[in-house]
Amino acid sequence: MTQFNDNDKSEWLNVPEDPDLSYDMHYEFKVLGWDREKGEIDFVLRFAADGGHCQRHRHLANTTILVLEGEQHLFDLKPDGGVEHRTRNAGAYHRGTGPETLPHMERGGAEGALVYYQCQADDGRLFEFLDDDLNVIEEVTIDTLLETWEEGRRAGLAA
Repeated sequence: MTQFNDNDKSEWLNVPEDPDLSYDMHYEFKVLGWDREKGEIDFVLRFAADGGHCQRHRHLANTTILVLEGEQHLFDLKPDGGVEHRTRNAGAYHRGTGPETLPHMERGGAEGALVYYQCQADDGRLFEFLDDDLNVIEEVTIDTLLETWEEGRRAGLAA
């Protein structure tokens, strides 16, 4: 049985701030496991209490989420330009149905957050990263997520 170890610093990839973005982005992630043939990947995001978000995105895959620690703050970007803020506390479980999910942003609460994600993507597509006008700027697949994680670890970006 594989056990998740939050204290294993060598496996966390630090995603640094991007000065070109209109919002504060900073988080760490760790890939736990995957099966390319089945289109499955499991990973965790760790948000510090600094208010850093992950990239603005829309889910393409069916995604199961479990908040392990802290609070997950979500900001749904509605078609009319409005923003709806939701909070999930530690222990909260959610299952999203891919493309039906609104574009959104995520960050941790006052104490940060540790959030588990399990994605099921028959075509391998996980997310679309979006610009300020909600145009797609990058599509993230299982392969590109794994490449980013491996390249970051090789480059010494592990937290």
